[in-house]
Amino acid sequence: MKFTTALAALALSAASTLVRAAPLQAARDVWDPTVTFPTTGSVLVSGQTYTVTWETADQPAHITNPNGVITLNFGDFGSPLILAKDFDIRDGHADITVPEVYTLSDFSITLWGDSGNWSGQFEIQGYSP
Repeated sequence: MKFTTALAALALSAASTLVRAAPLQAARDVWDPTVTFPTTGSVLVSGQTYTVTWETADQPAHITNPNGVITLNFGDFGSPLILAKDFDIRDGHADITVPEVYTLSDFSITLWGDSGNWSGQFEIQGYSP
């Protein structure tokens, strides 16, 4: 019985040491700002430069990832086409140059950083065969 009690005490002591050694995670906030341009119905032109904008008034004090990327989407599908990168999402804007694409009206962009936020669908006037 004494051996079992001693063994249990040793196991409990070892477990408490492991718990004390675990690092504490700092509180992190995920922020998903609303894209304010382009919006549903906007018309962009291939080859032109535009400023993508998003709401910043509700940003938390500690953002998990402030490094932004903007990608182009077609319909319900994201794409690997990067329009802008390496900007601070806390700034609320980034410039993009619209790529050469076919004229279609169901494009959108995703603002990546702390989360992924899609804009409304817009048209790009581009190549028309």
